[in-house]
Amino acid sequence: MTGLTLYTSNRLEVLADELAGVLRRPGDPLKPDIIIVQSRGMERWLSMALAQRNGIVANCQFPFPNAFIENIFGLLFDFDPHDNPYDPRVLTFRITGALPGLIKRHAAFDAFRTYLKDDARGVKGYQLASEISDLLDQYLLFRPQMLLDWEKNAPTQTGDPFPWQRLLWKQLTQLTRKSHRAALWQALVGTHPFQAASQAALPEYVSLFGVSYLPPYYLQ
Repeated sequence: MTGLTLYTSNRLEVLADELAGVLRRPGDPLKPDIIIVQSRGMERWLSMALAQRNGIVANCQFPFPNAFIENIFGLLFDFDPHDNPYDPRVLTFRITGALPGLIKRHAAFDAFRTYLKDDARGVKGYQLASEISDLLDQYLLFRPQMLLDWEKNAPTQTGDPFPWQRLLWKQLTQLTRKSHRAALWQALVGTHPFQAASQAALPEYVSLFGVSYLPPYYLQ
């Protein structure tokens, strides 16, 4: 059976009843049941609720949405979340190294030049890079197509109110061959041909519990 089955209720207990019924179906006991949640508190509550209803809870995994998607990327593509140049913590240092050259070459960074002119210790530069890293990480999640358009020198639907962002992103992508999650997302939801062995590694089904909102990136 394929597709999406949606259970709605304003009471978690009712939703737990439905999930407990789903988990009681016959299946391979060696394959884990994947239940996506958005907090560790929900994981603990749900584990106890399922144990009360089914008598036991075992071989269940409770990933957050991002961890689940990254695991799918690892199964289908050459992606290692522990070696990711676009991780915000890593990206901060990459931006710190890229900004001085960009400031010298492009007038779009004039405001940066003024802001950083008295930054002998590099503190302001690091703090600025950290803020930009968080911004780009949000773009990867909420505006993946915009970043892909930047890389192709294509116009975006919203235009370029801040040209320095496109210039910075293009340099960051040119400095590594590893794919970021916007490119992996495009391949996953597109027509990328997957090997049968990779497809066989995917979970047969996935449950999401108590998730009130997901960005389109995850829903697709």
